[in-house]
Amino acid sequence: MASSKRILEVSNLQTRFLTDNGVVKAVDGVSFHIDQGETLAVVGESGSGKSVTSLSIMRLLEAPHGRIAGGSVLFEGADLVQKTEREMRRVRGNDISMIFQEPMTSLNPVYTVGAQIAESIRIHQHKSHQEAMKRAVEMLDLVGISEPARRANTYPHQMSGGMRQRVMIAIALSCNPKLLIADEPTTALDVTIQAQILELMQQLQREIGMSILFITHDLGVVAEIADRVVVMYAGRAVEEGSVLDIFARPRMPYTAGLMNSIPRIDRAAARQERLQAIVGNVPSPFSLPQGCSFHPRCGFMQDRCTAAVPPLDDSGGGHMVRCIRWDELDLRQQRRSA
Repeated sequence: MASSKRILEVSNLQTRFLTDNGVVKAVDGVSFHIDQGETLAVVGESGSGKSVTSLSIMRLLEAPHGRIAGGSVLFEGADLVQKTEREMRRVRGNDISMIFQEPMTSLNPVYTVGAQIAESIRIHQHKSHQEAMKRAVEMLDLVGISEPARRANTYPHQMSGGMRQRVMIAIALSCNPKLLIADEPTTALDVTIQAQILELMQQLQREIGMSILFITHDLGVVAEIADRVVVMYAGRAVEEGSVLDIFARPRMPYTAGLMNSIPRIDRAAARQERLQAIVGNVPSPFSLPQGCSFHPRCGFMQDRCTAAVPPLDDSGGGHMVRCIRWDELDLRQQRRSA
């Protein structure tokens, strides 16, 4: 259960990439917060800006092409955007850890996995080599790797994709971070190991009060692990609210579309085997539509939707929505009849 202590507050975050074809607004004015012990899920299609948001928080954008163009990222009251690279190195892996989406490109191929886990422990926890290696073996055991003492001496290429993902999770959790950023952490895992990893995260959350920023496209996982949800589309937050509110009554047509893509037992019972897809694709960042970015794919679009970017309005109880028609639409009825 989250406390009232705010651990992270992202305000009007703007991230830009300089490309040969011009400047890309990858993240355009995103704001959210996470309290201590809380899990915030960020969902959306590929290209919506979820991963870039997490990399911006960690200050891991590739300079000079990627940069934070505006906004603030307050971690325990200190603005990470204003910190030097040396100061950020003390934060990364210790106070804030991140599980990256691609384990093979994140692990060093010339070091054993045990040495890579131990490195973080030695640097941030000031442990001896022997103590750090002992902790590394313990972490491999915690994330469900059999024969952890032997596996600690293997190299990444000697492991399966799922095992490498578990190694990444072990590295991220080894220093008991205050904030864990998990970018699709269970994508390469089978459902049994996925359940074990989610349970491990929740266990550590209860024990040390860790907060989690969970980036995923799996709404089933969101329902299981998250307290609140931010839905992103084309670099902007388009809906935010508690898990119960978002699932029970989505107010943004895009969110309702994501919900309709989930297989449901009642649909199968009615022999409605075909899922309802969102037409079209996420727009190119070089040619975003005028007004609401979702309007070319929206079944409720009106001419006024193209006039200006809708503000993120409070529809009641902190349920935020970026749609000028949210108070006219009953998307619950749309979901029932889908």
